[in-house]
Amino acid sequence: MKVIKLCTILFLSCLIFNTYPQQRNKPIPEDFNFPIIGKTADNPLYTVTRTDFFITLNDNVLIDGVKFVPQTAPPPNGWPTVIMVHGYGDRKEALVGFCQAQAEFGYYTMSFSMRGQGNSGGVSNLISRTEAQDFIQIVNWVKRDSINGSNPNNILVMGGSQGGLVPFMACCLGLQVRTIISALAPPDFATSWIENGSIKTTFAWSVTYPPSIARYNSLVDRMSNWIFANNKNKWDSLAYWMPKDRDFMNIVPNSTVPLIVEGSWQDKFFNGSGIIQSTSLIQAPFRMYLGAVQGHGGDLSPTEDQWHMNFYNDWYYYWLFGIENGTLNAPKFQYASTSFPVVNDYLTFHHDSSTVWPPQNTSNWRLYFNRRGKLLTTPNAIQTSINLPNRVTGGLTMHQAFNEGFQGEEFNSKFKKFNINFDSDPLTTDKKMTGIPWVKIKYLSTKGPFCQFNFQIYEVKPDGSMRLINRINYTDRNYSANSLRTASFKGQAHSHIFRAGNKIRITLTNLDNSLYENQYVLENNPFVLPVLNYANNYMFLDENSYIDIPLVPVSTQFSLEQTDNKPVNNPYTYELKQNYPNPFNPVTTIEYTVAQSNKVEIKVYDILGKEVKTLVNEFREAGAHKVLFNASELASGVYFYKINTANFNDVKRMVLVK
Repeated sequence: MKVIKLCTILFLSCLIFNTYPQQRNKPIPEDFNFPIIGKTADNPLYTVTRTDFFITLNDNVLIDGVKFVPQTAPPPNGWPTVIMVHGYGDRKEALVGFCQAQAEFGYYTMSFSMRGQGNSGGVSNLISRTEAQDFIQIVNWVKRDSINGSNPNNILVMGGSQGGLVPFMACCLGLQVRTIISALAPPDFATSWIENGSIKTTFAWSVTYPPSIARYNSLVDRMSNWIFANNKNKWDSLAYWMPKDRDFMNIVPNSTVPLIVEGSWQDKFFNGSGIIQSTSLIQAPFRMYLGAVQGHGGDLSPTEDQWHMNFYNDWYYYWLFGIENGTLNAPKFQYASTSFPVVNDYLTFHHDSSTVWPPQNTSNWRLYFNRRGKLLTTPNAIQTSINLPNRVTGGLTMHQAFNEGFQGEEFNSKFKKFNINFDSDPLTTDKKMTGIPWVKIKYLSTKGPFCQFNFQIYEVKPDGSMRLINRINYTDRNYSANSLRTASFKGQAHSHIFRAGNKIRITLTNLDNSLYENQYVLENNPFVLPVLNYANNYMFLDENSYIDIPLVPVSTQFSLEQTDNKPVNNPYTYELKQNYPNPFNPVTTIEYTVAQSNKVEIKVYDILGKEVKTLVNEFREAGAHKVLFNASELASGVYFYKINTANFNDVKRMVLVK
């Protein structure tokens, strides 16, 4: 079992979209922490200089930038360089504190405001190749700033949402940096916003910000009108223009930059399926994670946050400092499954991994929609149908419903919500859904050109308490009234463990909001905008109406929590302790424990990854040991010490101050 000690963590949640609706007229509060990566001591090591500046792009747009550089001579090749990229509708000021704190530990750091945001000039094209080309120019500016301490060959770029999409897209267009961390950023994000013909509420928010948050070009400015028109021709315009020069799945194979791609199963903006799809196309070294990623409305998990500490740091130290830590030997596909219990309004997460995707032995479990609200493994014997009414009266417009947050006395008097439930029998064993659920339906509506079917997946406990797990949305945008049709459409990618004794409930609804989920982002707003036609929508209950749930056999699943190879009753565990004292001058003590008798190697490296000393290189019995490190011949600075055995490796940092 590979044991990884707790280090530091890079949270990208401060870089997410500003995700509040127009009626609030302000961005989402940025209340997540962004601890320092590569932190080498409890207190800052350097005084840094802040410099604000403007970069002139090729089209003469001015980009408002900021950098922080330690006030001391840089290493021979420059300081390791970190570029932080903000989420949509934000600005460089949101990251200034993080940039400064990072620089104080020996880094050249930089951030900027995207065009049309903050104090930068120009207008936003809403996360497109325009912004990606801008970013290439900005990175080239940083590379040319090596005279002031940047290292053009050792640049890490990090960001979430817009901050993850733009760098990822830029790498696919030829940008070269050492590595990137791209969170909440599927390459088909634009299509995901209008997936299956259904317009996500978060997309409507993102194109209706006031100029103080985002200034749009003429095309993006028209998109809100297309949404609120609730008109087929306007939808056709949106469906054509939205993915154009934004989706970049087709050029993902062009990138040669190592990267981490990660997302949240419960993302209210983008479907994690796009992140999964991209991994089949990435040619560079990569790692994928899907589970509990802060931002975009997903549930949080302290245990997954701790896991992230190791995940990021292993990647970071390997690519920026060349420290061999086994990161490229770990399974490429890391994920965490949600399950009951709910704690502090969040589901519990269980970490897992796979060397392939989908995980081995994945199979579809088909459940048919049956009469009397039943979910069965066999189709309904007698063909019949159920009616999902859509009662919209009083001239309710999409703009009105949107501005009222889809709630309140007036909205409720003009729009009636209807639910139809289908329940499985109580589960006899745990069932682990991992992947993308699909729904197929045969349907008919009395009104065109739009009709909509929203499916919500719940887990229901015997006491009646429940939790929304997933959703699958479909809007036919080219429908002729009273025509019989069939359609298959995918839901949101997810991994969830349904517990034995509980039921699976599929709720068919005309308004996809729920009280049974974390409501931090959506609140009472629906996941997708409803259709405002007065109609009867029929789903036929036969062999053409069912849901396919991808299952991984629980009994054969591979779990990091189940791969502990230490001997039974072994009093020792592998551990590398923090040196003491730290900082030190010039001698410090390093303690370590090995669980099994084995050859042990402990080496010291400088900040550039160059080996400077071997402390241990011999057989050691199981038990606790220590070694003294005398650095009298070395210069002040940051050093790393690494332990290697057949079953364990770990890296820690120490600071020599003379």
